[in-house]
Amino acid sequence: MRPDGETLVKPGRNEPCRCGSGKKYKKCCLDEDREADRSMQAMTPELEKAIRELQAKIERGAERLRNEYGIYINYVSPVDFQGRKVWAIGTRVYADRPPNETFHEFLLHILRGALGEEWRAAQAAVPENERHFVMRCLDEYGKWARAMQTPANQQAKDKRAVEPNGWVLSLISLAWDVAALIDASNLPDALVNRLRDPVAYQGARYEIAVAAVFARLDCEIRFLDEDEELRGKKHVEFVATHRPSGQEIAVETKSRRRAGVLNEEGEPDPDDPLHGDSRAVRRRFMEALEQAPDDMPFMIFIDINAPLEPEAEGLDKQWIQDIRRWIERLPVPTAEEPDSYNALYVTNFAPHYQGDQLASGSEWAAVKPLHSRNPLGFDLTGMLDHALNNYHRVPEVAEDGVVLS
Repeated sequence: MRPDGETLVKPGRNEPCRCGSGKKYKKCCLDEDREADRSMQAMTPELEKAIRELQAKIERGAERLRNEYGIYINYVSPVDFQGRKVWAIGTRVYADRPPNETFHEFLLHILRGALGEEWRAAQAAVPENERHFVMRCLDEYGKWARAMQTPANQQAKDKRAVEPNGWVLSLISLAWDVAALIDASNLPDALVNRLRDPVAYQGARYEIAVAAVFARLDCEIRFLDEDEELRGKKHVEFVATHRPSGQEIAVETKSRRRAGVLNEEGEPDPDDPLHGDSRAVRRRFMEALEQAPDDMPFMIFIDINAPLEPEAEGLDKQWIQDIRRWIERLPVPTAEEPDSYNALYVTNFAPHYQGDQLASGSEWAAVKPLHSRNPLGFDLTGMLDHALNNYHRVPEVAEDGVVLS
């Protein structure tokens, strides 16, 4: 039973999985559904009634999610039941959770489950300085959480309000993005495997970040790496379909790699962290253009992966000036010779550079051609802009349906 009262009919083991991955159910969501079923054993008619009654409170938080966070989907508030807490994400219900668990702590529970106990145990056996970046974040989160247990941070009984450092924001934002894709019923095993892989992590992490932004705009996400017919052929990372309008958008993501950062070998260059960005970003942009489909609007996302520039504002940031210089040298699109893309978003999602320091969010800039080969019937770019402005703000969903900052 879903929180809205709709009964879920599970496919047979050898039938296509309902998440749309194209794989058989037994090789896709079966194990995750079994875990949810174990939690669902605590479900009773009284609990179902409590969850349904909660829907009346959700709209208060839904409006705030749209206006303040750029989130256009609803998250079901938790229910206190028989001294325990019950959460719901997408079609999954998580019963028997700790009574004082916050939404952020619940998101970390989802992330740990996605990565798997076996992977975490293997990482724990590795020397600390050789561990995967996500495992290091989990380690640092534990240290941070213990250090924050002070009276000065007390907000209410068993709850504290503190600002995250770079490690914690990196971890929480990843957990938030993973939960967004689970909510959209599409977190492919192949993508999780890439997250676990130190070499593939950075590309997978950025793909998940961008896909999660679209998912929170109420888009269905179809990852094309799961399409066996496209193996070995040119294709984008995923197609986002905006449910209210039906608008489809092909999306390609690229992330700038740097020595000594996000599992990369070598040592970072603190004296010249932006060296070569202009050429590197332009090169990735040209690579992305090669993936442009002939019959669908196309957006490109590139992350520069650099320390933030808090001392500069807006167009004064060095990396933005670099991008403007090479963009201005490109041919100007016309109605007769339009660009093959509808928007280029260059982001800097960089809390991982801040480590133990207070995290300060992200930066981004956009290029939107006046003429594109496949114009948008419904223009999502304004919604995207708002969502990117608030990307690293993870809401706190409370029991009474109110979304806390």
